[in-house]
Amino acid sequence: MELIATRFHAVSMDDVALFLEGKKTLPPRSVVITFDDGYKDNFRIAAPILDRLGIPGTFYVLVDAVDRSEAPWYCRLRHAFMTSKKPHWTDPATGAVHPLTDARGREPVFLGVAGACSKSSAAEREALVQYAWRELAPEPFPDEHDLMMTWDDARSLVKAGHIVGSHTMTHPNIAQVSVADARTELAGSKLKLEQELGAPVKHFAYPHPALNPQWNEATLKITQELGYVTAVTTTCGAVRRDARLHAIPRTYIPRDESEFLWHLDRTLLFRNSAAAESYPDA
Repeated sequence: MELIATRFHAVSMDDVALFLEGKKTLPPRSVVITFDDGYKDNFRIAAPILDRLGIPGTFYVLVDAVDRSEAPWYCRLRHAFMTSKKPHWTDPATGAVHPLTDARGREPVFLGVAGACSKSSAAEREALVQYAWRELAPEPFPDEHDLMMTWDDARSLVKAGHIVGSHTMTHPNIAQVSVADARTELAGSKLKLEQELGAPVKHFAYPHPALNPQWNEATLKITQELGYVTAVTTTCGAVRRDARLHAIPRTYIPRDESEFLWHLDRTLLFRNSAAAESYPDA
C-alpha cells in the first residue's frame, strides 16, 4: 500500500462510477483497492494501513457469513477436503469414488464439489457441505467465529470513509443459478446491508467460487434493476472508458513486491498510441 500511495493514484469506486458515466476525469495510473467476502483481517489489518496512508478501500461483504459469524461455505468445504484423513471421497450424485492421496490429488476433487455447490440453491449447497463434513471428518475449523468481520466493523469502515458493498447473501456463482435465486441473493444482500449500515449500498462484486462465466446479461440486468450503480468482476484488466458499469474488470494482487509492481504496470500499460488516445484517463 505504500507503493500504491507513492507510485499510483488511489481512488474510490464512487470515482470509478463517475468516470464511467462521463462525469469525472481520473488522474493517470489510478487504482482502486477492493476486498471480497468481509474477512475480519480486512478490518483488523488492512483498514488501519489504508487509513494511515489515506487510501480509500471498498469492502464487498458476504452478508450471510458476517450475519452468522460463520466461515463461508467454500472455506469450510476446502478445509474439509484438505484436512481429512479419509482415503477417498464418494460423490453423492454419481457414486464415483475419488482417491484423496495428497494435496495435489485433493484439489481437483474439491474443485469439482465446489462447482456443484456454486450452481446449487443455498439449501442444496449447505446440505452438500454438511455431507462433506460428515463423510470426511476433517479437523476442527480454527477460530471460525473470529474469521468474519462484524456489523460494527462494517459500520466503522463506512464511518472512516471507506465503501462497503454487497457480495451476495451466500456466495453462489449467480450466473449459474436460477434467475430467481440470483435476484434473491442480490436483493437480499443489498437490503440487509442497507439496514445494518443505515445508508444506500451502491456497489456489488460478483462472487466467483467456481465455474465460468460469473456474470451474464441476465445478472447484469438484475443489478441494474435493483439499483446497484456498479458491479465488479474477477475478469482481469484495466478499467477503460468503454467498460460497462455492471461488468467492471479487476486485477489480482501478487504477494511478491516486484511481481506486484510489474503486474500493475503491465495492466495499465498502453501497447500503442491509438489506445492511449482512446483512453486518456484510464
